[in-house]
Amino acid sequence: MNAPISKALLHALPGARPRSRSGGLLIEHVSKSFALKGERLPVLDDISFRVEPGEFVAIVGASGCGKSTLLRLLAGLDTEYEGRLQHDGKDIQGTDLNRGLVFQDHRLFPWLTVEQNIALSFTNTRVPAAERRERVAAEIARVGLDGFADAFPHQLSGGMSQRAAIARALVGKPDVLLLDEPLGALDALTRLRLQQELRRLWQEEGITMLMVTHDIDEAVYLADRIVVLDARPGRIRRVQEVALPHPRQRGQAGFVAIRDSLHADFSF
Repeated sequence: MNAPISKALLHALPGARPRSRSGGLLIEHVSKSFALKGERLPVLDDISFRVEPGEFVAIVGASGCGKSTLLRLLAGLDTEYEGRLQHDGKDIQGTDLNRGLVFQDHRLFPWLTVEQNIALSFTNTRVPAAERRERVAAEIARVGLDGFADAFPHQLSGGMSQRAAIARALVGKPDVLLLDEPLGALDALTRLRLQQELRRLWQEEGITMLMVTHDIDEAVYLADRIVVLDARPGRIRRVQEVALPHPRQRGQAGFVAIRDSLHADFSF
């Protein structure tokens, strides 16, 4: 059930891109609790699965199932947990430019321009100034923000702000992009457009993507596999493989069958 999509199958799918050699994640028997009024509140319970290099995996589940908590652990923002988390065979012990993170809200600094916000990723690094400028410009172009390098966040639409946040995460050339409901606050049309942009970036870059989402349709549209979590505490209910060619058509029979099967998991 947890087996990754085979390389032979992957390369047989139209639009598939070569696998990255790095960016593998291991989540092994991970449990996490918080202290609440002196009592232990379990949030994650014995979570285990792998994410293969270059794979796109979505995590879905009801509110409170620990999806975002798991992403924070993988980002290295929280190091208090039981079990093992590894990136390319090395234990995750803190934040790392090799794992980019995009939140639901763009978290751009309002007093900085788009260019300056993206360049913040190089803080405390030894990347030369000229290379920083080149890489920031390249990411601005990649996410379709040409002409807005000097704009401030209040001058951008919600979708443009999220593009800038994605560029900030990509400018460090990560092996892994962690996406915590990055499109959840956008209007429906903007969300559909950015889903297409995420798919394009993933296919072009070949990096690993792990996305938390409430939107089952979005998960089926983008992911190789979907990890379904039960709530309180979060446990893996099942892992759904999505062996459909890209670009996916939401009305095709295979898409509808997988989407309806996942919806049934949350029917009460």
